[in-house]
Amino acid sequence: MAAQLMLERHARMQVALTLIVRRARLSIVHWETGIARDALRALYREVHGEPAPSGQLPTAGGAAITTRHGQLCASVFALAYRRFLQAPSQARWLDPKWRSLEGVIQAHDLALSLLGAAHSLEMTLCWTLARDLRVGSARLRSCPQCEIQYLVTEQGRFDQGCPLCARYRSVGLSSLKIGLASGSVSEEARIPRDNGARSDPRGGAA
Repeated sequence: MAAQLMLERHARMQVALTLIVRRARLSIVHWETGIARDALRALYREVHGEPAPSGQLPTAGGAAITTRHGQLCASVFALAYRRFLQAPSQARWLDPKWRSLEGVIQAHDLALSLLGAAHSLEMTLCWTLARDLRVGSARLRSCPQCEIQYLVTEQGRFDQGCPLCARYRSVGLSSLKIGLASGSVSEEARIPRDNGARSDPRGGAA
């Protein structure tokens, strides 16, 4: 019994350290592990050399996504999260409730490697979006035009349309049509419409 308790305590601390290294909010770490907040604050300071940030968690992940570019980045995370949930678990953690958390961490890390630090989502937002996906207030939709899957949320700031198509429209392209056989982009996608002023292709919102 004592050995089992020691293993469980070690597993909780491992989870806490994994989340703190990725700068997750301590309220999330406490919720997932049950470790006292004072101990978590000390661990955060030891790891990062500064106090943990404070503040309330967003009630819905979609409310924190303010640009179409951010919606695309969130979609990358959501797709990776779904993929990892469907894959066999590689974690050594003992509690089955951490299966979803394992998927959040893996998807966060994959999105970071694909998008880079400047465009990837913070761990706290990843955790919130994963929660929303599980309860059904966020979901993935398929675009019939460009054929990508993208994230939509109940509290999102945008309509239910595809963020990639919206980004192309923002720079004067009426659509994005991919030639699947040849790999070429259609003439309609290559020629911008004459809208007078050209939009900045780096702009985030549609």
